Amino acid sequence: MKKVLVIAYYFPPMGLSGVQRTAKFVKYLPDFGWKPFVLTINPTAYYAFDETLLDELKRRDVEIIRTDTRDITKAAAQTSGTRDLTMPAESSRRFLSALSQLVFIPDNKIGWKKFALAKASEIIEREHIDVIFSTAPPFTAHLVGLELRSKYQLPLVVDFRDPWVNNPSHLYWSPFHKRRHLALEESVLMKADRIIAVNRALKEDWIKRYFGKLTHKDVSIIPHGFDPEDFALANPDKRIARKLRFVYSGRFYNSSPKPFFHGLKLAVDQQPELREKVEAVFVGVFPKEYMKLAESFGLQFLVESKGYRPHLEAVKEILKGDVLWATLADMRGMGNITAAKLFEYIAAGKTLFGIVPEGASKNFILDANGLTAHPNSPWEIAEKILELYRLWKTQSLPVPPPEMVERYNRRNLTEQLAREFEQLMLPD
Repeated sequence: MKKVLVIAYYFPPMGLSGVQRTAKFVKYLPDFGWKPFVLTINPTAYYAFDETLLDELKRRDVEIIRTDTRDITKAAAQTSGTRDLTMPAESSRRFLSALSQLVFIPDNKIGWKKFALAKASEIIEREHIDVIFSTAPPFTAHLVGLELRSKYQLPLVVDFRDPWVNNPSHLYWSPFHKRRHLALEESVLMKADRIIAVNRALKEDWIKRYFGKLTHKDVSIIPHGFDPEDFALANPDKRIARKLRFVYSGRFYNSSPKPFFHGLKLAVDQQPELREKVEAVFVGVFPKEYMKLAESFGLQFLVESKGYRPHLEAVKEILKGDVLWATLADMRGMGNITAAKLFEYIAAGKTLFGIVPEGASKNFILDANGLTAHPNSPWEIAEKILELYRLWKTQSLPVPPPEMVERYNRRNLTEQLAREFEQLMLPD
């Protein structure tokens, strides 16, 4: 069996969406002749933990090696004295993120780099690794991969779950900050042996920015996906559908439920019967500020927060929904993002609703026969909620086409990744 070093800062038992893609790749790679050696941190503190994701890997031919770190994660653990951190209010999170970006380049995980390099060198020399695979964010992981490629002359595959330079979360305090990020991104893209993007929008953005240096054949698209085993194991309680249930799974990042609440309030005002016929369930980290936001619209009686749940339980809640929705703010770079939750939504075979701007997420939802509205248009959101209610009453809610769903099976996507590795092993 060939061996791949997987450089992943975020990895189970850490929870939230950032770990899913890598954990599922690692789970299925042995099926295609590759043994993963995962290099990650010893998670001292985080906003959510899910031990079940780690349990999945215990039955697989996977080795996980953990290192110390000197970064914001370690500092938070030392300050709080607990590994379970409370998600800050969105305004506070954005302020802290902005402050962090003033000081740290490419991100506040740069303190992990020296620990990762030292341990990775040991693994490569001991295990005779064939391929290096780094996944970001954090983009520090790609810098680790690049140095290892140079040191050991091993092929490097870089996986971008989100954009780098055009990331909506990035704030450039000065021309120096922007130039430095551009230089680092270009260095990674030019020196990597294979580049993986999660969607075509991200790929086209790079080709446009590095015209003449990067070509279509340099970048492969491996989208997010869903694990069919999760849906086979999930066995939700039967629900008598007396109400149209909207379900949101996961956290809000650079967004909030405010556009949905505003649109729902307008819809209820237009059609008061919705008060007794609609409910909104949130599965995931749901700060108190969001419930207060619901109260400000007079919707608290329609809203239920399930809190963070282990992944399989979250899948069960998705399966109990009628309409599964997602939202992205209308910000620079958001058009290049396909919300990862959408792929599990289509696997559930339910109706998708997106409160999203133009771009990759909107296109995906429309391809899945879903409905969309712009996040800055509360009246359009209200109109679409009322349309969904009418469709529900007539039992004619649209669902994703089966042929689309199968394209995003995690096992099949991992097979594609394994083929990328194999191509790098062929003699020139």
